[in-house]
Amino acid sequence: MLKKTKINDIEVEYEVIHRNVKYARLEIKTDIIRLIMPFNYNKDEEIIKNHEKWIYKKLSRIRASQKEADNKELNLLRTNKEFRAMVLLFIDELSKELKVNINKVYFKRMKTRWGSCSSKKNININIYLMHLPSYLIEYVVYHELAHLVEMGHNKKFWNIISNKYPNYKNMEDELLIYWLLVRKLIDNNA
Repeated sequence: MLKKTKINDIEVEYEVIHRNVKYARLEIKTDIIRLIMPFNYNKDEEIIKNHEKWIYKKLSRIRASQKEADNKELNLLRTNKEFRAMVLLFIDELSKELKVNINKVYFKRMKTRWGSCSSKKNININIYLMHLPSYLIEYVVYHELAHLVEMGHNKKFWNIISNKYPNYKNMEDELLIYWLLVRKLIDNNA
């Protein structure tokens, strides 16, 4: 069930999900805020209040990105075969650059991320990435391979990223814009 609250000038909806977790956390993917909370923990309003500034900043960024998305288009011409070949070529080149070895590459439909990297050195790539410009595909591949050097999104990790992509924050912003376009594509085909 969605609940509503107001943060500054933005009316927001949020969903409370109880799971077998130790600590409560906030997730914002699009306009809906998700509070993942331990069972028998019902302080959702307190959590929202304590994180108002962060929520407002994230939602403002998402709203600005939604406006930017109106000026972008997805690449609907690239074939699955072309996409897979491109990703595998990037993996081959960039893994040498980072001096990392991977185990396997998987292509999946992913609902919340462009890619992931496991501790078993497996790389997962979201197949919807095929609709993005090639420089963003390369960036996502590099991002995931960098996790083989540093697993977390900490300062060391972002230093690795910024060595190759000094403008990585712009790339991350573009990925959000394209994510909003991909979500629209998925929703229209559902």
